[in-house]
Amino acid sequence: MEIIALIKLSAMFLGAFGIGEIMYHYFHVEVEITRKWSHISAGIISLLFPYFFKDIQWVILLCALFAIILAVSKKINQLQSIHNVERTTYGSYLFPLAVIISFAAFQWKNHQCLYFYLPVLHLAICDLCAALVGKRFPIKKIKIYKENKSWGGFLAFVISSILLQSILLLFGFQIPMVFMVACSIIAAFAELLSPKGFDNITIPLTVILVMYLFQMS
Repeated sequence: MEIIALIKLSAMFLGAFGIGEIMYHYFHVEVEITRKWSHISAGIISLLFPYFFKDIQWVILLCALFAIILAVSKKINQLQSIHNVERTTYGSYLFPLAVIISFAAFQWKNHQCLYFYLPVLHLAICDLCAALVGKRFPIKKIKIYKENKSWGGFLAFVISSILLQSILLLFGFQIPMVFMVACSIIAAFAELLSPKGFDNITIPLTVILVMYLFQMS
């Protein structure tokens, strides 16, 4: 039953957040790393949604629940492994909305899993690669809306996107090379040009749009 699936998935998300809190408070891992742990673990757990849920209302319910948890925890100064950053970012609140949008695309395209997996995986993995590589190997830093971005991060996004899509080929998904290149570059620009965590929305929207334009199935 879907209510059982909702409980199981909620426990997984809470467990991932709990690990982040342990990393931050007991092992003194810096918050940018624990945020990225929460980011990628939430994305990976979300990949189970098409297997557990057939109706988007359950996805909306689960995502809304965790959006509320994030908002309340911010208000009462909890979940510091996610919230304790100096910069202004709305990424953690927009992530649940991105998952809902991706699931809506999945339903809209007659439950074609690629319409859910590709935007969520770009959000979970490629965005993470851009952040990590951009910080370590920026190549050339640039200012976007008063935020530090880099061409190193841009290239990391493009390369990780192409690698990710190549791996999906091994699972039987049909992804043309021209689409791989176009999707990786356009989504990378979406990440580059999005300030304050709004890339959590622009990345999946861009991937879905490119898929629609290429009539992916």
